[in-house]
Amino acid sequence: MRRDPLRVRLSGRGGQGIMLAGTLLAEAAMQDGLHVVQTQSYGPEARLGAAKSEVVISTRDIAFPEVLVPDLVLCLSRDAYLKFGRKVADGGVVLLEEAILKDVPDAKGQVLPLRATARDLGNELSLNVVGLGALVAITQAVSRDGLRSALRHRMKPEYLDLNIGALEAGFALGEAIQARA
Repeated sequence: MRRDPLRVRLSGRGGQGIMLAGTLLAEAAMQDGLHVVQTQSYGPEARLGAAKSEVVISTRDIAFPEVLVPDLVLCLSRDAYLKFGRKVADGGVVLLEEAILKDVPDAKGQVLPLRATARDLGNELSLNVVGLGALVAITQAVSRDGLRSALRHRMKPEYLDLNIGALEAGFALGEAIQARA
């Protein structure tokens, strides 16, 4: 998916690493030589409330930094889907953590086992990086090398190997979706 500008909304609960995921995506876009704006917001409750990070990526200067209707959406929680995930541009892509379907069975989007994949890697907290890897594999919003570089730059050394594994697992999930399409 290559739209210019490309508007991305990442959403989940506070504490799921949504802000970090937005920062990683924005930094990867910069690594790729693109123009980028990243914003973030969360509810009054810093933990567990719905949170979002939005990234606008373009080959040109960005005149309007806000995402009104996203082209890409990643939702990691039920509340985030209900608040931020149901509105997407025509032809846009919505990626959903599979647990959302338990509470919202009519949720629309591509369902992925993001939490289960992170858990299998040994740390459910890497759910955000798994989701980001899947998003990039499916959409090519930024380069994989740019995203790997951003991850190496932002991640504490003690968490780097786990998160590189999570990113690669996310790439594999996205590739599997692409192969079925």
